[in-house]
Amino acid sequence: MIISMEERNNQLFVDSNYFIALFNERDTLAQKARSISEELDIRPTTLVISSLVFLEIVTITSMRAGRKIAKEAGASLLSRQDIRVIHVDEAIQNEAWNIFQETEEKNISFVDCSIIAAMKAEDISTLLTFDRADFTALQKQYRFSLYKI
Repeated sequence: MIISMEERNNQLFVDSNYFIALFNERDTLAQKARSISEELDIRPTTLVISSLVFLEIVTITSMRAGRKIAKEAGASLLSRQDIRVIHVDEAIQNEAWNIFQETEEKNISFVDCSIIAAMKAEDISTLLTFDRADFTALQKQYRFSLYKI
């Protein structure tokens, strides 16, 4: 898939916690996620997730909100034109492992490291996450910004 410079500048990598809150109305961050969703609908933005983030979204949504809602969430993510799923290949996985080994923060998971690796591979500079405290420690080192919430 070839992406134009304009499309590349309008990309936003999204952590699983945003979609988990968006699809689970009982989530404590559900209202915040809806508010961000309305904001993103106003401007042309491609939301990017990885296959590992997709896995987290449907698994955690299934555990917290039920299998039916998880299936609806997964189907929605896979069918929306404004969402692009990056498949974690060997290169991204190896880079994620390198980042994981370099990172001392205990709250940074392997999936979090894969997000940074995928952002680097796709030249995406902004991350939407509710785990701001965890990712703030990695911003300077890996040169990305956090979406203003």
